[in-house]
Amino acid sequence: MKTVELTLCVAEEAREMLVAALADLDCYAFVHEADSLKAYLPADQWNAAKRTLVERWLADAGGTLTEHHIEPQNWNEQWERSIQPLAVGPFLIKPTWAAPPPAHADKIVLEIDPKMSFGTGYHESTRLVLRLLPTLITGGERVLDAGTGTGILAIAAVKLGAGAALAFDPDPWTFDNARENIALNGVAAQVTFRPGTLADVPETGFDLILANINRSVLLELLPAFAEKSRPGGHVILAGLLQTDRPLILEAAADTALTPDREATENEWWSVVFRK
Repeated sequence: MKTVELTLCVAEEAREMLVAALADLDCYAFVHEADSLKAYLPADQWNAAKRTLVERWLADAGGTLTEHHIEPQNWNEQWERSIQPLAVGPFLIKPTWAAPPPAHADKIVLEIDPKMSFGTGYHESTRLVLRLLPTLITGGERVLDAGTGTGILAIAAVKLGAGAALAFDPDPWTFDNARENIALNGVAAQVTFRPGTLADVPETGFDLILANINRSVLLELLPAFAEKSRPGGHVILAGLLQTDRPLILEAAADTALTPDREATENEWWSVVFRK
């Protein structure tokens, strides 16, 4: 069966919402590139009504759409070939179908099958948090992972020695994927996944809060993160561009959070706040 490849040239912060909407239009695979999002669906599921709907979404987000029809291919094989083991800080991120390279035998293995959830370690924002985590975990911490996606950050925190992690996400396609990855890494006793938003987390007093999302959501949640942190606790924000730095720091100045350290990779920026 032929496949339609949709190329959506749109800002990074709009992509997560678009992925959710496109999944409802029968798109089954997504690829994030530097300046675009690619989505794939069966050709017989693509029509003028769906095209009009996507173009309307992109008009609101200031983006553009192009489409390309592709002859049948073994997409699972090609996708699996593209996801290879990756060393990030003390971690080795690998899918279940890849063997860990002997050169990285000393790394902490994070076995992550991404499916449709964000958080494979192949994006700069995820890597920034993974490199910051070892500087903040000494053992026994209570961790909150906001918008967990694949569950990678909560899993990594526990494997470093955190006592327990509560991970939540409102996106339906994360519900099974996060739980599967948590079980796959043998941390189900320490990591709890909860479908929903921060409003579904009445707990407070967290030692560490992780949030790799996007600027608009982080600005909205920042005051609540401050309230849910214990005095002396830390909050790591990622999913941000370096150009977002002034706005985030300005917003944090109205809370009990103060900047503790920062990190960058390419155009991406992450910050650690201390309460």
